Amino acid sequence: MEAPFSKEAELLFEESLRDHAIGTFTAQCPGACGWPWAVEFKCGKCCKKACNARVVGICNGLLLLAAFDRCGVVIRLFGEEGVVDTEYARFVLIPLENVCSIEIGVLPVPNDLE
Repeated sequence: MEAPFSKEAELLFEESLRDHAIGTFTAQCPGACGWPWAVEFKCGKCCKKACNARVVGICNGLLLLAAFDRCGVVIRLFGEEGVVDTEYARFVLIPLENVCSIEIGVLPVPNDLE
């Protein structure tokens, strides 16, 4: 999968991450960037979870996620009965105020790779 932006842009985003608590955490957590991340977030009245992602940076109050591998970012929409929809993206922007949790080392479920 082709990168969604240039290496120069990624370095700029990486620099922005250093000034945030998430960046401080990743700097102190050996190997954190070598594993896929999952970010649970609010979207209106819904709950979504972006899986198989890597944190690229933080810019203007947005958490920037890119695909961890060629499968893309897997975005699950949860309802009262569990997962009601699944989408795939190369790049995701999430308002930091909507982030509920961040998980590291979350591997994709085999059904997501079909």
